[in-house]
Amino acid sequence: MAEYPMTKKPAPDGFTVSPRWNTVIEKYDSQNEQRKAKLSFAVYDVSLKYNALTLSEIQTLWAFYMARMGSYESFYIYDLAVMAHTNLCVGIGDGTSNTWDLPGKSTSSQAIYVDGASLSETLEYSILTGGGAESADRVLLVNAPADGAVITCDFTGYLRMKVRFKEDKLNRESFAYFLFHLGLELVGLNTYTTGGGSTTSGGEGDNLLLPGSTDNLLLPDSADGLLLPG
Repeated sequence: MAEYPMTKKPAPDGFTVSPRWNTVIEKYDSQNEQRKAKLSFAVYDVSLKYNALTLSEIQTLWAFYMARMGSYESFYIYDLAVMAHTNLCVGIGDGTSNTWDLPGKSTSSQAIYVDGASLSETLEYSILTGGGAESADRVLLVNAPADGAVITCDFTGYLRMKVRFKEDKLNRESFAYFLFHLGLELVGLNTYTTGGGSTTSGGEGDNLLLPGSTDNLLLPDSADGLLLPG
């Protein structure tokens, strides 16, 4: 999968990352409510705005937009700040794969979990620096997680986010206007993966729900009724 070209860093206040969830909320006359989480992990929307770019740099970004066919093909972009992250999705076990991309690079203080159970470093896994998709760090597990097992991680480092362009129809002049004035909007996508941690790009298969996410109900103090999955 391609990586967004950071030919020049955005303006100091021109790079924003917004975690987004998908919660269905049913409200009742009593002011109680029923909430259902549709995603087990946040997706990350990104906005980019630049103070100045050379013509060559604009052409590079335009070529990248065209190569992605507008909103169609997903790609990776890294956060610009080193931060501590918890409960990030690594992937879903397939019973055979034991090497997985971490959703980040230059990571430290890593912790790995399988179905919520913490693994022991050196005894059950080791961290590989780089080598993953778009320079991501990797984890090598001693035992391949069972089919359907959810692999998660904590780390400190640069977060790798899977996104697509929000705008599907832009001419070159409008593209440049977004870069300098409105901000180029990137829509966050689910990083659900199976078998080694590399996702395929493009198409409807990008935004998959994790197993069990439709059953993740948060009940009110006094439920007025049931909100059925669907």
